Amino acid sequence: MRILITGGAGFVGKHLAEFLLSKNYMITILDQFSNSTKEEISYLLNKGVTLIEADITKLKSLEQIKEFDAVVHLAAQINVDASILDPDYTMKVNVVGTENLLKICIKNKIKNFVFASSAAVYGEPKSLPLTEYSTIDSISPYGKSKTLMENLVKDYSKKFNLNCISLRFFNIYGIGQSEEYAGVISKFLKNIDDNQNLTIFGNGKQTRDFISVDDVTMAIENAIIHLNGKIGDCYNVGSGHNISIKELAELMIKISGKNLRIEYGSKKVGDIQHSSTSINLAKNQINFSPKISLKDGLKKLLKSSS
Repeated sequence: MRILITGGAGFVGKHLAEFLLSKNYMITILDQFSNSTKEEISYLLNKGVTLIEADITKLKSLEQIKEFDAVVHLAAQINVDASILDPDYTMKVNVVGTENLLKICIKNKIKNFVFASSAAVYGEPKSLPLTEYSTIDSISPYGKSKTLMENLVKDYSKKFNLNCISLRFFNIYGIGQSEEYAGVISKFLKNIDDNQNLTIFGNGKQTRDFISVDDVTMAIENAIIHLNGKIGDCYNVGSGHNISIKELAELMIKISGKNLRIEYGSKKVGDIQHSSTSINLAKNQINFSPKISLKDGLKKLLKSSS
């Protein structure tokens, strides 16, 4: 099966390419290398991955997208802080770029499309756990862009008879997450490596559902396998468990065995306070069931950095 991964040189993209290669998929990465380099994916190219260098915001540069069985669309501006500073750029990359990809899929008869959405579409939850039927109320331009992208995917799926799934990822962590787009786990990891105290923005009571990138890649393959007949269906992809940021910091310090403290800073603008999800729909409809506990995932991460 021939798979195109947009944003394939990014954190999730590299893990996904390697995982799908191990399952004997034929992989092509599309990237413009604005936040990565070709050298970073040289090991994938040496394993037979093909590269298309293109900008999703420029429709003409996507003409090379032909003869694929499915597109996995990961390419995006994913930094919430950057989206607040420059919402227009975020909308251009995320919304215009997604529509360009969908247009090319229609033109070149590619019928299968998996889109990487985000829990950010929900904004501050009215009730927990979040389900796919919870209120959509984004509080950042990034979250709003993901909502618009989901709507595009659903509209194109209905109008042009495409098989489409949107996966709403919760807080992904894992080996190789870039500093620019690092989540709180990666930032805590850097502090631990540098023997510095861990800084929490806010009171530390805010909660998150963290999911290993290895479970995310499995969820994406499951979406590919179960694409047929889906018309932009959305699925929450998390661990199904949440933890407070203070508890997370304490756990990482304990695993590291270092004598570090927790410090507190001002709450960040656009930062959601609480997040917890039900993954029942994904379990039932795309056979997704995460395998890696947060504690085991953190142990692996801390071991890899030592």
